[in-house]
Amino acid sequence: MAGALAVVLLTAGCSSGDADAGGKTVIDFTWWGDVSRAERYEEAVAVFEKENPDIDVRTSYGAWDSYWSSRNVEAASGNLPDVMQMDIAYVTEYGSTGRLAPLDEHIGSTIDVSTLPDTLLPTGQIDGTTVAIPTSTATLATMVNTDLFTELGVDVPTEPLTWDEYDTLLGDLATAGASGDPTVYGSVDYTQIFWLFQIWLGQQGKTMFDGDALGFDESDLATWWERAQPLHADGTFMPPARLTQLEGVDALGIGETASEISWDNFLVRFSEGSRSGTLELLQPPADDPDQSGLFLKPSLLLSVGANTEHPEESAKLVDFLTNSPEVGEIFGMSRGVPSSSSAIEGFEPEGLDLQILEYEQSLEPYLTSSPPPPVSGFGTLESTFVRLSEELGYGTMTVDQAVEQWFAEAESVLAS
Repeated sequence: MAGALAVVLLTAGCSSGDADAGGKTVIDFTWWGDVSRAERYEEAVAVFEKENPDIDVRTSYGAWDSYWSSRNVEAASGNLPDVMQMDIAYVTEYGSTGRLAPLDEHIGSTIDVSTLPDTLLPTGQIDGTTVAIPTSTATLATMVNTDLFTELGVDVPTEPLTWDEYDTLLGDLATAGASGDPTVYGSVDYTQIFWLFQIWLGQQGKTMFDGDALGFDESDLATWWERAQPLHADGTFMPPARLTQLEGVDALGIGETASEISWDNFLVRFSEGSRSGTLELLQPPADDPDQSGLFLKPSLLLSVGANTEHPEESAKLVDFLTNSPEVGEIFGMSRGVPSSSSAIEGFEPEGLDLQILEYEQSLEPYLTSSPPPPVSGFGTLESTFVRLSEELGYGTMTVDQAVEQWFAEAESVLAS
C-alpha cells in the first residue's frame, strides 16, 4: 500500500500535456478503489499497452473522498486526467460544466456501444450528449453471513422481509451476538446509505428528484432517519465509534456484523475478509413486494477530460476497459456486472461472480429502468446526507435538526 500511495503522489501532478516519452503518446488514467481494484486495473492496462505499443498509460488511484478532492482541484484548473473513473453522482456536475469531453464523435468508430443495454447509455448523457460510458451495473442487496446466522441460532430468511421484519431480525442477531468475542451486531446503520433512501422513496411512490427540484419533503426524510434511533439505542446497529475504529476494514467481512445492505458487487470485497463466512444475497426489505424501488445503477463509468490533448487514444482506452473480454476476465464482477456483452463473454461466471449475476437476473421482474444522471450537486447532497446521518448515530443532533440542515443544503445546491 505504501508503494501504491507513493505512485499516486508521484503521478498526481502529471498531465497529458507533458512531452511524449520515447515516441509514445502518454495518457493519464485514474480511479478510486482499494488495492484489489488497483491490481486488476494495472493488469488490464498492461494488456492494453501490449495491444497498443504506441500508447503509454500512467496510472494513479485513491480512496473515494481523496479521489474527488483531487478531481475538484484539477477541474478548477482545467487539468483533469485524460481518462478517469466516473460516478453517476458526479456526471452532471462535471458534464454540464464542460469539464468532460463529448464522446459521441468516437461512438461507432473507436467506442463500441452496441454491446450495452439501450437503457444504460443515457445514464452517461447530458442533454443527449454522451460524456461517460457505463462499464458495469450494480444494485443494492441485503447480504447475510449464513455461517454466522447458524452460529448465533438465527434462521436465514427464505422470503422477502418488510422493513420492520428486517429490523427485528437485526435485533435478534445483535442480542445473540452481544456476548461473543468479538461482539456481533445486527448491521451497520443502513439509514446512512443515500441510494437506499432513494430506493425507499421509490417504494413510497416518490422520487429523489422531480426535474431540478426534490421529489419528497421533510417528513419523508424524518421518517427514514427515525428508523435508526431505536436501533442505535438498543445496540442493534454497530456503534459509530467502533465503525470508525474499523476504517478500511469491512465489518461484515470480519464477522462483527451478520448482515448489511450494500451494492451487490461488494460481495467479492466482503468475502475477502478474515471472518466473512458464507455470504448470501437477498432482496432489500420492502413493505410491498411488488414495489421494490430497485433499479440497475451504473456502478462505474469512464469519462475523458475535456482538456485532453489525446482524445483518440483516450477513447481507445475507454473502449478497451469497457468491452475487452480480457478485461472482463480480469475484473469478473468486482466492478459490478459488466455492462458490455463482449466483456461478459470473456469469462465463465462461477462462485461469487455467478451469485452476483444470478441475483441481478432474479430481480429483473422488479427493476425499474436505470436512473438518469442526478442533478448537478448530487455528490454534495450525498456527502451532507452521510455526514448528518453519522452525527445522528453519535447522538450529537436530533432528527429534526438534521432534516432542517439537509434541506437547507439542498435548497442552496439546487438553486445554484
